[in-house]
Formats: sequence, structure tokens, C-alpha cells
Amino acid sequence: MPDAASQLAALARQFEDATARARRLGQTADLTKQPAPARWSAAECVEHLNLTTRAYLPRIEPGLRELRSRSQLALGPYRMEFMPRLLNWLLEPPVRLKMPTSAPFQPVKIADPARVVPDFVELQQRLLDLLRQSEGLAIDTFKIHSPFAEKVRYNLYSAFVLTATHQRRHLWQAERI
Repeated sequence: MPDAASQLAALARQFEDATARARRLGQTADLTKQPAPARWSAAECVEHLNLTTRAYLPRIEPGLRELRSRSQLALGPYRMEFMPRLLNWLLEPPVRLKMPTSAPFQPVKIADPARVVPDFVELQQRLLDLLRQSEGLAIDTFKIHSPFAEKVRYNLYSAFVLTATHQRRHLWQAERI
């Protein structure tokens, strides 16, 4: 079983891989092309990820501050609860189940499609910074509300894992356009 440090290192690699995939997408694809009238373009897929990360950051940052202030340290490998594990399995590409997103996460207004990838890269750096700040902290003991459903709560480790998987899902979608 992996230890907490190797779990964080694996997540960092996943975020770095997502960044590289988004950069390649921005260099090689027509980001505004829609595969069908009611389907998202690559730019919309990436913007959806940007909206999601922007919603997660203000939930993760205070959790890390709280854990640091309490000196709450990780004692073993991080664990995900059952529901986030199930959601993670459902999100993993290839897509098994289409899941509609709520209005705040619909990429309806993209002012500048050329900005979505640079914005994604910048947000990824912020996520990686938070992941590095997580080192040694018991991030599987502090729960946050899901930005998608306020009644749903899961730990910070689950939030990082779900974010990485969600990114794989929508980058996979964007790469197929």
C-alpha cells in the first residue's frame, strides 16, 4: 500500500500530465469547433475544468490552513470514503455514464477561447502549490462541501483525487473532438 508522500507525488504527476495534455490541445486543435450542436467544444471542456478548479480552490485553501493550525499530521496512507471512490470510478475515462453539470459549471460564456488553456495552466499551478502544502498533513481527516452539491462532503484527499480524475475525463473528451 502506498504511503501518503507517494500518493501526493502520484497526484502531482497526474496534474502535471493534465497540464501537458491541455497545452498540446491548445497547440494542435481548433478549440472552438463543436462536434455536434449541443456538444461542448474543446475550449468549453477546458473552461468547465477552469470553473471547477476555481470553485475548489477556496474550499481547499482554508482546510489546509486549519490542518496546519492544528498541526494535524498524516499518520498513514490517505483514504477516500466510499462515495468519492464510487464517483471517481464513474468519472474515469472512458466515459461510462454521462453526467450533466449544474449551471455554475456550464461553460456558457467564453470571452476569449485563446485564454482557456493559459488559464488552465495557471490554475494547475495553484493546485500543485496546494498539493505541495498538503505534504505531511492529514488531508483525509478534513471534509469540505462539494462545489457541485453542497449537501455532499468529502475529505481534501478525495477532492484532489476527484479533481485529477475529472480533468482526465474532460481532457479525454476534448481530445476526441
